[in-house]
Amino acid sequence: MPGYSIRALQPDDVEVMLQFGLAHKSIFERSIEARPDDFYQPEAVQQHIAEFLLLEQQALALPTLIFNTDKELIGRANIKDIDQVTKSAYVGYRIAEHWSGKGVASFALYELIQQAKQMGLMVLFACVATENRASMQVLKKAGFQQMETIPQVAIVQGKAVAGYLMWLKL
Repeated sequence: MPGYSIRALQPDDVEVMLQFGLAHKSIFERSIEARPDDFYQPEAVQQHIAEFLLLEQQALALPTLIFNTDKELIGRANIKDIDQVTKSAYVGYRIAEHWSGKGVASFALYELIQQAKQMGLMVLFACVATENRASMQVLKKAGFQQMETIPQVAIVQGKAVAGYLMWLKL
């Protein structure tokens, strides 16, 4: 899809990740669990990246960043909790609010699905809050189907949020 690119997370992405997190913190916290305030420090972001890259080395995750044509970070998309026995994993994404509704999440999800196939995975899962209709549409458009209801998929602003476990057979 023109206008966007996706690449693997790199050790030197600390500053771009920190700025992205700070710029979109309040928006993300309306629909997903808040990160602790001390996360928004260069050392904490560096540790977060190091942990994700270790998981990637162990073939347990694939963390990626999404950029626009101006090289602005506009989102994150990850494959995580890779299970080599069941050949399954979870996908997730965070898109900057001013890029929502422009196909970025669909682009990212498509790219994750292609990567998952190359990795030999057979099933992808995604959790989505029942109130997050936009993300639900992105998942359904990509072929995900509702598997079960989860009474507490996240804690958002101190309240339990219900959601769905979605799945896609590759």
